[in-house]
Amino acid sequence: MPVPSSLLRRLRRLCLGTLVVLAGLVLLGASYQQIGQALDRRAVHPPGRHVTVDGTSMHLHCTGEGGPTVVLEAGALGFAQVWAWIQPKVAERTRVCSYDRAGLGWSDDAAHHDGVAVARRLHALLRNAGESGPYVLVGHSLGGALIRIFATHYPDEVVALGFIEPSHPDQLERLPPEARAAHERVVRTLTVVADLTYIGLLRLANPLGRLHAGLPADDYRAACMFTSAAPHVRTSQKEFAAWDRTMAAARANLSVKERPVVVVSGTEPMEGMSPEIFALNHQLHAEIAGLSKHGRHVSVEGASHMSLLTRRDHAEQVARLVIELVDSVAR
Repeated sequence: MPVPSSLLRRLRRLCLGTLVVLAGLVLLGASYQQIGQALDRRAVHPPGRHVTVDGTSMHLHCTGEGGPTVVLEAGALGFAQVWAWIQPKVAERTRVCSYDRAGLGWSDDAAHHDGVAVARRLHALLRNAGESGPYVLVGHSLGGALIRIFATHYPDEVVALGFIEPSHPDQLERLPPEARAAHERVVRTLTVVADLTYIGLLRLANPLGRLHAGLPADDYRAACMFTSAAPHVRTSQKEFAAWDRTMAAARANLSVKERPVVVVSGTEPMEGMSPEIFALNHQLHAEIAGLSKHGRHVSVEGASHMSLLTRRDHAEQVARLVIELVDSVAR
C-alpha cells in the first residue's frame, strides 16, 4: 500500500524541525561555551610568568626564597594552581615552583606528552627561568612517576623527593584487571569529551572541574575553566594514552639511593575504588618509600586522593611534610 503523500510531508516537517532544534541547541551551547570561557579569562589570571622552552610558552609560578628549591609536579588533569593551599606554606620556608605542563593550564601545547618529554621540558623551563637547583621534587598522582623520570635523567640536581598519592609504574599490571580496563576507558572517554567542550556540555556538567572543589575560589574557577576547554582535555588524554611509555621510563628509576623520600597516602579510597584495590594501592605507596634508605610512608587520616591538595587542612599537613623533607636535606 503506498504511503500517503500527506504523511510523507508530515514526516519531512518533523525531521526538519528536529534538525532545526538540534542545530539551535548546538549553537546555543557553543555560545554558552565561548561566553563562559571569555568571562573566566577576564576574571582569573595566571599567577606566575611565561617562559619560552623550545618555542613553547610555558607558565611557571615561583614564590619564596632560599634553597633547596621545591618543584611541584601536578597529576593527570592538573595544573599549577592545584597547589594553591600547599605552595604558600612551603614558600614560608624556601623557594617553591609550580608550573603547567605543555598543553595544560596556561601553557601552550607541544609535540609529545610522555614522561621523558615532560622531564626534559621541565628541566629546560627551570634553566631558562633561572631557577637553579638543587631541587626537592614533589609529585601528586601521575606527577609521582614524572618526578622519578626527572631524577633518573638529572640525578645530580635532585636532593629529595616527595610523593603524594603517587602512581606506581607497575600498578596496572599488579592491580586487578578492572584497573587496566578503567584506564583504557578514561583514554576513550576523554577523546569524546574533548569534542563536547565545544558545545558547552562539559562546562554545564562540570565533572572534571568538581574534582578540584575546595581550592580557593579563583583557583577553583581556573580549574573549571581549564577542564571544560578542549586544549586541556586533549592534552590530558594524550598523557593518559602515553601511560605505558611514561611508566617504562619511571620503572628505570629503581632506587633513589641516599636521598630523603616521603610518600603521603590518604586513608579514604577514591569514589568507586574497591577495598581490594585501595589496599594494594597503599602497598604500592609503601614500596615507593622503600626505594630509599631514608624513606617514610605517612598516611593523612580522613584524606583522599584529591583532598590532600584541595582540602585546606589536609593540604597543610602535606605542606608540613614537604617542609620536613626540605629540612632533612639542610641537616
